[in-house]
Amino acid sequence: MFKPNLIAFYKDENIYKVLNERYKKEKLIFSETKEFENKKELKQYIDEVIDDNPQTYVSTFVATQNQGTVPSCDKHKYKELGIELENIKSICINKKYSFYITLYELMEEKKEYPFIDFLYSAFALIDVKSSLRHNALYILSTQEYSYILIYKDHIPVFSDILETADEEINPENEDIEDISDMDIVEDFDETLDENIENVEDMEEETENIETLNIEYKIKEHIKTALKEYYENGGDFIEKIYIFDTIGIEENITEIINDEIFIQSSLEKLDILKTLNEISRKNV
Repeated sequence: MFKPNLIAFYKDENIYKVLNERYKKEKLIFSETKEFENKKELKQYIDEVIDDNPQTYVSTFVATQNQGTVPSCDKHKYKELGIELENIKSICINKKYSFYITLYELMEEKKEYPFIDFLYSAFALIDVKSSLRHNALYILSTQEYSYILIYKDHIPVFSDILETADEEINPENEDIEDISDMDIVEDFDETLDENIENVEDMEEETENIETLNIEYKIKEHIKTALKEYYENGGDFIEKIYIFDTIGIEENITEIINDEIFIQSSLEKLDILKTLNEISRKNV
């Protein structure tokens, strides 16, 4: 009897990251991670696994802005929110709320990866890992986007997506304050010496600026989402949870606590493990 293989993948910048797992009941009996530089290599690997075990299920997630969440499964709620039902595909969760993606995005993903069995919303990654679901904000950070879900009474009532990779840091740009917002980088040098002789030191400084810029964008995304949420009558948020997939500095929690006055925590999230976790419930 075949035991199913679960293959999760996603594209991280220019690299395809892959996790292949096999379970016997609840016990993990096989696990393999891979990285591929192109889709052809990814497809070849998947085909080899399927040849060995036809009971193989492949999953990924939608890493774009063409998705969202609705605090209901009722079609009337979608119409009330101005979401055209004929243009989306929705999935109802526990008969209480739903995630959706546009049909265009769904077709594009299937065209790009015809071998996938499960395609999940990025918000599903947050949903499966969320613990406190009352007056809590969750933000998932990736290289390209940050995704926000706000929960009230165990239901996600607000969602938002921000592109975080739209602005590149120019290491030759002397106006660091415009990019990094110096109110959150007090410990960083005020200027970069134009005559730095040690190239490695300069590269390290550049990496620090890029990290701080990502932290700044995440903080601003949280502030913007909270403002919109409160303006629409949302309850006060009691806790902020940051799911990190890119190596955010731990001091981001101090920054949020000091500027937004809401307790926050930072937790690593393994996208591939989470995708397979969801798939196991669907196989």
